[in-house]
Amino acid sequence: TSTISFDNASKIGSYFVHIQNTNKMKSCIFVTTLITSAAAFAPTQKAGPITSLSAANNKFASEIGAQAPLGFYDPMGFLASEDQVQFDWIREAEIKHGRISMLAVVGYLTTYSGVRIPGMEDIPSGFGVFDISLYKSDLAVANVEWTLVTLLILETVFVKDAYLLAEHPGDYLNGLKIGRWDSRPDAYKIDQRAKELNNGRAAMMGILGLMVHESLGNVDSLPFLK
Repeated sequence: TSTISFDNASKIGSYFVHIQNTNKMKSCIFVTTLITSAAAFAPTQKAGPITSLSAANNKFASEIGAQAPLGFYDPMGFLASEDQVQFDWIREAEIKHGRISMLAVVGYLTTYSGVRIPGMEDIPSGFGVFDISLYKSDLAVANVEWTLVTLLILETVFVKDAYLLAEHPGDYLNGLKIGRWDSRPDAYKIDQRAKELNNGRAAMMGILGLMVHESLGNVDSLPFLK
């Protein structure tokens, strides 16, 4: 009769605990992603439900982004003081992170499909791109350097309200007039801004989900990548 040592039993038990924890984490990510996706593509014409009586009286309760299914959602009370400067700072940070995340998701999926620029043919997809030891050719190093320079210029010159002319948080036109946008009615502008905000929220969850699945080693099992 074979026996199992205490150490082996412990290892087996730890293995099953790891499997259970992994499955729980996947389930949580899946549910959270579903909720975020629902919020991102929900109709934007009407605000969602108010989560509490105090929130109902908050002056930001009808702002863009306060829509179904969560409505005006501020569980930490960051906007309880109804400080306009605080709100504008938080909203601008949310919009900016959403824009970066949308680019990140598109970039991740593009490189994952095998698309490469000259000099980067041997660079892996995903977050393995941050391994600087892989950039051995002069062209690859030049690509990274010019990318960093471009990002620095965008961040310090263009992607900001340089002249304090923004009509709303995230407006980086700096006074530049765009006829097709300026001629649109206010209802259209609000709808488009809400779509950008919610797609950014979905993208933040999307890139986070890709990061988690890459760390788990099962990106290939995601149905939309097959």
